[in-house]
Amino acid sequence: MSEKELCRSETWACIRTGAGTAAIGTIEVEGPDALKAAQRIFLPFRQDGEWKVGQILHGRFLADSRVLDEGLAAMEAENRIALHAHGNPLILRQIVKTLQNTGVQIVGFEQMLRRRFQSACSDFIEAQARLEMLRAASFLGVQCLHHQITGGLTEVLRRWMKRPDVQSIHSEAEAILQHSRIARRVLQGVRIVIAGPPNSGKSTLLNRLAGQERALVSDIPGTTRDRVTAFGRLGPLWVEWVDTAGLDEELARADTLEQIAQQRTRELLNRCDLILYVLDTAAPLWTRQLPTSGLIPTLTVLNKYDLSKIFSPNNRNAVAISALHGTNMETLCERILRILQVDTFDPTRPAAFTDWQIQLLQKIVSADDPDGIKTLIQQLFKAPQTV
Repeated sequence: MSEKELCRSETWACIRTGAGTAAIGTIEVEGPDALKAAQRIFLPFRQDGEWKVGQILHGRFLADSRVLDEGLAAMEAENRIALHAHGNPLILRQIVKTLQNTGVQIVGFEQMLRRRFQSACSDFIEAQARLEMLRAASFLGVQCLHHQITGGLTEVLRRWMKRPDVQSIHSEAEAILQHSRIARRVLQGVRIVIAGPPNSGKSTLLNRLAGQERALVSDIPGTTRDRVTAFGRLGPLWVEWVDTAGLDEELARADTLEQIAQQRTRELLNRCDLILYVLDTAAPLWTRQLPTSGLIPTLTVLNKYDLSKIFSPNNRNAVAISALHGTNMETLCERILRILQVDTFDPTRPAAFTDWQIQLLQKIVSADDPDGIKTLIQQLFKAPQTV
């Protein structure tokens, strides 16, 4: 029996609704014994209630003849049943435990979907792509995933299998890895940190970019002591905007709270996709440098340009704006997309979209043996474990 056949011979159950208390919670049971398992724990009110695809039954959930809850049971497909109970997590856990006691294996919803997709898909790349589509952060990301199924990554790997030219494969694999870093931004979204000295206009800029008032704006240095987060869309990207405490050594020495706030800001500067370094060009010493390692892309934002007299402010590494009045915001957004390299992103190009694929492509780049490369390619089409 193959791994796929063995996987399909098991009956699994998972909680299909999100964590926390909801009005209704859903448990999904799938496998050859799904109906038997459901009948052991669910008793329809009507004795003539028929278990068939498309039928919804009203009844009670039982555990050792004890009533757990009232709810619904729906057969969504052959060997797949959805059990709907009240969303109290305690009730859902009791139902799941009762199912487990009947021999049903409890798994996560993602694992359940992966198995379903794998059964219906031609290979593991397609199964993973369809799973990733459910959580893609943009329509462009969904397009990218579709192209990896119909062409893209799948087509390139099949070509490598037929003609294993090591040097050519190394070159193409490196290009795919580079493109994949940009693809992950489109698929998962990005974090952009707004940093700079106190009173440079960081909170005003956050509110402008987010399209809503999320951060408190004040002339008092140190108003923002902890990060303020807002989410929104910029072109094809889903963005987490993060406003941070103003960077100032004197403030950091003032008290412990300021010191902690500044330390948190510095930590965020190393855990993001892009830094917007905001400077007040109307203030003294506005040319100060950002204290970072230089590993994260940085765009200097010269704020309050309408109040200053700096000359030729717009260049490759800086853009002049007025966050208060919205001046030159379009240019700022265009520059952000350009730095993140998504302004010209081509969703039809081959891209790796999971850590598993990236790891194997990195191994392919390092492999010199054609047979070894073929083995790695075969692994890309096969699930890393029984799912």
